[in-house]
Amino acid sequence: MSSTPSLCWFRRLGGGLALAFVALLCPRAHARSIAELGAPQRGAHFELRTEGPSSEAEDWLRVLEAAWPQYAAFFGAEPALAKDARLQVQVYETGEAFRQALARDGVGDPGGAGGIYAFKTSIAYFFRQPSAWYTRALLLHECAHQFHGHLTSNRALAGWYAEGAAEHLAHHVWDGKELKLGVVAPISLENYPLRALDSLRRPDFRFEQWLADGAPLDRPLGTHLVRLLHTQPSWSKRFRTLRKDLDRGATLTGTEWNRRLGAPKSLGADLLKSIEQQQQPFVVGFVDWDARRIDTDQRGTRWTLRGSAAGVVSGAYTQREVRSLECAISQPLQAGRVGLQLDWKGVQDHTVCLLARDDTVYVQRMTSNGWTTLATKRVAPAQHSTRTLRVERVQHSDGTLLAEVRVDGEVMGAWPVRNSHFGPAFDSGVVDFHDLRLENR
Repeated sequence: MSSTPSLCWFRRLGGGLALAFVALLCPRAHARSIAELGAPQRGAHFELRTEGPSSEAEDWLRVLEAAWPQYAAFFGAEPALAKDARLQVQVYETGEAFRQALARDGVGDPGGAGGIYAFKTSIAYFFRQPSAWYTRALLLHECAHQFHGHLTSNRALAGWYAEGAAEHLAHHVWDGKELKLGVVAPISLENYPLRALDSLRRPDFRFEQWLADGAPLDRPLGTHLVRLLHTQPSWSKRFRTLRKDLDRGATLTGTEWNRRLGAPKSLGADLLKSIEQQQQPFVVGFVDWDARRIDTDQRGTRWTLRGSAAGVVSGAYTQREVRSLECAISQPLQAGRVGLQLDWKGVQDHTVCLLARDDTVYVQRMTSNGWTTLATKRVAPAQHSTRTLRVERVQHSDGTLLAEVRVDGEVMGAWPVRNSHFGPAFDSGVVDFHDLRLENR
């Protein structure tokens, strides 16, 4: 978000379930004085100050420095900073401390925003969000506005373009060493790809009319429109030329879209196709999931996800039903129990298979009355530093749908399930699920 309405940005939580996460992940802290910002963390291009721990601030600074060349590649230029000058970033623990800082600096009321880039001070401000991934995404979003603002000095950019570009660059994976921007994150609470698809498929939505009206702000749709125009060769050359005018504050209405980019009908068809192909594979079931890596090899795409939770069983599940899912977990186990989501119908209606430290497998189903244990079984002790887990959809001769589970290649059993929305699951702690692979039906 910038300090002007045309660049306003508000990170909304993705649905009623997400609102419950705030209490779990961000217990309300006592408001602290804004003077308690820690010592500056200085990199080659950014200077970051935060109320939080210095180790976290150092990680965020590494993220920003890794983002700099990717911002430059996207925008086609980089700000010319004075000698020893750095872009300033301030991170607060609470919304109250964030608003106090803006009032102190005369920036104005941010409304319900979680972050803001203020042209008045040239500072990117924001406060901690309900998850590690969202907090980094907001950091990247506001600093993308900051980077862009230093290139254009224009406060009145078209909303779909300014917000779409910043949000495109905010979608990322980060494993502590490697940062990739502008990706379809494998998991997120807001699920922009699905929301953009829902917009295009609404019976009353007309893409050509949306363009003719000057592309009113729809963040998920704007994100994917910018991504398409930037990445698809059939559109990118025209978009590079158009962006020079957009950076000067031009807006497109009516026939301008047709003149500058081509037939809106063709653009809409390409956008729908690209969004359909870019759906995120996993959905947050419960608590905090962090997108860590995306890799590809001859077998296709594999992901690394990190789950974090305290005192609860947490899970993620595939957005679409799949034929199988496999992954690897490191030993020793980083949580009480680690395993797989076998089906998912809701927070109080799903089945898990969890491996305990003593090599006992528990198959349990959550209902409105709590957990019911369906089966227990001992498995052979681990022979290597990692264990491989696999669940596959199979059908019993009587037609019953089963989830067959393997640990280190050995079949542990097959249990009745209601669907094949498989995924990672664990019981408390912090767990990395490596090399997650899916096979579709």
